[in-house]
Amino acid sequence: TPPPSAFGSDYAGLSAGQTPTLPSEGFKPKQSLGQNYLSDQNYVLKIVNCLRGETGKDDCPTKLTQIDDGARVVELGPGAGALSRVLVERYPKMLAIELDGRAVDLLADSLPGLTVLKSDVLQVDYRAIAELRGGPLVIVGNLPYYITSQILFSFLDCAPAVRRGCVTMQWEVAQRLVAKPRTKDYGILSVVFQLYCKPVVNFKIPPTVFYPQPKVDSAMVTVDFPPTREPFPVAAADLRRTITTAFSQRRKMMRSSLKTLLIQEGVELPEEWGKRRPEELKPEEFLTLTEMIYGKKPERMEGETRVWRHMKHGEW
Repeated sequence: TPPPSAFGSDYAGLSAGQTPTLPSEGFKPKQSLGQNYLSDQNYVLKIVNCLRGETGKDDCPTKLTQIDDGARVVELGPGAGALSRVLVERYPKMLAIELDGRAVDLLADSLPGLTVLKSDVLQVDYRAIAELRGGPLVIVGNLPYYITSQILFSFLDCAPAVRRGCVTMQWEVAQRLVAKPRTKDYGILSVVFQLYCKPVVNFKIPPTVFYPQPKVDSAMVTVDFPPTREPFPVAAADLRRTITTAFSQRRKMMRSSLKTLLIQEGVELPEEWGKRRPEELKPEEFLTLTEMIYGKKPERMEGETRVWRHMKHGEW
């Protein structure tokens, strides 16, 4: 059943036990922006608790204790403010990034203490924000399904400016992030994110938690980036090319699926590698495979800021 449609300025002042109400006729979720508003306060609180790693799971990410006043907390796509209302109470200096002008105006009225940047989250330079706000960011958001992967890839391009991402996504996408080799869900997302960070599926979110209700289950996922790590021994662009080419024919032996790259580079894989299939390799083995094809190189060329996200997303 859809949540109540009554909406007013007191939306921001609901107590922790109350269910968020959603905007009236003048503020319907936009399908073009993939908007599905959270309408269950219990899940709102569970999502907010993920920022510090308070999930109640044994394999939960490292607890973060240095969030303080929230200067490094960033919410993506706050919409009507279901998460923002709780977040800003805990982290008064947080930043929200919202593209929908209706939501920006609404948040200015209902949460006047919240700093809101009107921008497309796919165009935001998280490095610049981290520099302005004093360190690596902790990002939270109820993400539109159709841009989930690209937002996550933006985090990769900006690491280590991003310390943690706590985001909602389709359940099936979440399963791909944490999948193990030799499983049907194992693929490009699994390899890339397990190389760069630690993804954890915190909990499943049913469709009834959102308005309008999506047709599939969702998940709350945390991706934790290490504060420091040794650079990869290969160029990130070469790594991307190797992974995406290999999985374009995931069931074929790599001497076949990588044939074009091998010819271009004048390389022949050792027989034991050529007979393997990409779905059999552990994430770290793709570093070895990339080095076999392209050799050792700096992970990033000087001035290179874009590897994983689409060219149309951001000029930084």
